[in-house]
Amino acid sequence: MTLEAHQTKQTRAKVDRLCNHTYLPDLLNVDSAVLDLGANRGEFSHGMISRFACKVFAVEPHSGLRANIEHAPRLTLVPVGVSGRSQRVRLLVFGNRCASLLHQKEGDVVDSEEEVEVLDFRSLLERIGAERIDLMKVDIEGAEVEMFDSASDSDLQRCIQITVEFHDFVYPEQGARVELIKRRMRALGFWVINFSLDNTDVLFVNAAASGVARLQYIKLKYITKYLQGIPRRFRAWQRVISLGRAN
Repeated sequence: MTLEAHQTKQTRAKVDRLCNHTYLPDLLNVDSAVLDLGANRGEFSHGMISRFACKVFAVEPHSGLRANIEHAPRLTLVPVGVSGRSQRVRLLVFGNRCASLLHQKEGDVVDSEEEVEVLDFRSLLERIGAERIDLMKVDIEGAEVEMFDSASDSDLQRCIQITVEFHDFVYPEQGARVELIKRRMRALGFWVINFSLDNTDVLFVNAAASGVARLQYIKLKYITKYLQGIPRRFRAWQRVISLGRAN
């Protein structure tokens, strides 16, 4: 291995974080395609464009949120939701949490409803015309479980890295299925790294397509993850102390 190749592999063990999603920045450049599922107001999409000048597909079903996404030459707005099958469904817009395609929970306050188009993963890839996704961010309020379960192995393997906020903290009944998804992704050749104490910041890295070797994976999972977590824990501790003083 040349020194240059060695340095490249070493830098791939670096991580970055945007909108509470961890990813490997050295796998992205101006030619990359980023798929932002659950684009909300576009913070992640525009952050990717700002950092890498890459092409971004911002997928957001909620018309009110989508209206706040600023247009940009490298940004394509896709006005759909994503789940397990293609259909038209009700999007529930809550007053106490983000809008969701899933059912209302006890204590939820429904402000409004909106009929939206929903696509399965294959149909979404066909809609945007993407053969390869360099980074997919998934934050779709519980619909990610159906999306992963219905997606084919080959379509998932078109993704180089996938950063996911699973929502089993909102829908505890999804917990076992989330673990099955992680097991499946390992079997498909993805490194699986959970940067959170729950499942709110899980990174899947396509080992073969990314070139991230086992040594770099081990570093990410057992060293980088915990070093990255120290500042977060410190900030959480500071908030607890501040609240205690205020009370």
